[in-house]
Amino acid sequence: MGSLAGKSPSATYKSLLKVADETDGVSSSISQIEDGEGTSTCLSVSDDILTIQPQTDNTTGTFEVRNSAGSRLLRVDTSNSLCKVGSTLTPANSQIIEFHAKTLVPATAGTHHFVGRGMSGYFGVATEMSNGTGTDPATTFDAGASTDDLLQNLFIVPVNSTIDACKFMVSTITDTDCTINVHLYKFTMTNAGSTDDGNLTGGTLLASGQATAVDRNVIKTVDCTIDSSAVSAGEVIACFVENETNTDSIFIQTQVLYHFN
Repeated sequence: MGSLAGKSPSATYKSLLKVADETDGVSSSISQIEDGEGTSTCLSVSDDILTIQPQTDNTTGTFEVRNSAGSRLLRVDTSNSLCKVGSTLTPANSQIIEFHAKTLVPATAGTHHFVGRGMSGYFGVATEMSNGTGTDPATTFDAGASTDDLLQNLFIVPVNSTIDACKFMVSTITDTDCTINVHLYKFTMTNAGSTDDGNLTGGTLLASGQATAVDRNVIKTVDCTIDSSAVSAGEVIACFVENETNTDSIFIQTQVLYHFN
């Protein structure tokens, strides 16, 4: 790091920073900070405001704050419109959705069942609702006269968001080893003031994962693969669980990490 001591302005002016307003200097109006030959930086200041705006390229680290050891505590990413915080650099507006089921009894092996948003006990309190027996859940759903039971299984997206991670923990009720599949879906839910309100269409896979050798003696934890991360305001998110092996009851918790766009 150089010193200006003993050096003339003509030899050092290029390395000096100044505000672009050479008449008023720092005032109530924003003025760009530039070097001695007039090259603009990403900084602008007034007597009350500091602005950072890239001049050439958006980057993932346009603005950073670090501790004395150099660890990042705050990063503003102008490439992806994100503000990340903490040692994990997690988006500052991250949120968590949870889906839970206790003693969910599959209709048949290989049937996809909705997982409730609360810790639902399936003893006549909550009703198991199935949505297909294919490799993935069906992409549409019409519960008919049971649409009221569907409500507890859905999360309506408040603003355009991005799914960052999905994880589940699962166990079953007997000693028999089971294969358990989980799918996270988004749907368009009809809301047109008609008798079709609540029907689900346009199902899209967001995340999926599989746990093997699941029985009552273990709790298996699985980090799901993110298949599609974008969800839009007004869409609904649903979680499905499938016992591929038999109809042993399922205990499951699913956690979805997402952030507002």
